[in-house]
Amino acid sequence: MKLNKEEMIITIDSELYSNGEKIAKELSGILQIPCYGEEILDRASEISKIPNKLMHRYDGKAVHAAYDLLAEDESQIRIAPAADFITAQVMAAKQLAAEGSCILVDRHANMALAGQKNHVSVYVHADFEDRAKAFAEERGMSVEEARKSLKKEDKAYSHYYKGNNKSWGDASRYDIAVNVSEAGIKAAVDTIVSFLDIMAGEQKKAEKQVKVG
Repeated sequence: MKLNKEEMIITIDSELYSNGEKIAKELSGILQIPCYGEEILDRASEISKIPNKLMHRYDGKAVHAAYDLLAEDESQIRIAPAADFITAQVMAAKQLAAEGSCILVDRHANMALAGQKNHVSVYVHADFEDRAKAFAEERGMSVEEARKSLKKEDKAYSHYYKGNNKSWGDASRYDIAVNVSEAGIKAAVDTIVSFLDIMAGEQKKAEKQVKVG
């Protein structure tokens, strides 16, 4: 890689069951930088004091309840407002990015780091049928059942993210978007790596022009 690993922050927004996490981990191995997915939730819990179980339970989901009926004690029974969950994840993403080069997957990280220097935004998506098959395999149901369930989950997931970031899922608003159905995981990873190399090259050209000027 030509890109300076000490300055690189990659955020990945992904559709459900499009292998966003898997691609992130593959990139992490190639670039030799840490990858944070659910770890963002752990850090968000520490920052906000929202119980870790709750933070994970509402991962990618809107908070509609006021009380946690599964709370282990009365001190944890009240659920924080939805905005607090999002704010905590945004703060967590910023903290992790400030600690050094990394890959951050979903959890409002792209929104949190928009406009930051050396931030590369990636959108991972896949054809609905491929995602439905993956959904069926994970849930142990028929593909027909999976189609119905995934449509509902897609709608809720999209509403959750778009409610706080209107550009979420708009491929034209990211630095690079990859369709895993067309490319496959390995090709998708290779495409992202090649894109990073191109960006690094352009960055070096710009730096040279500044020095010459």
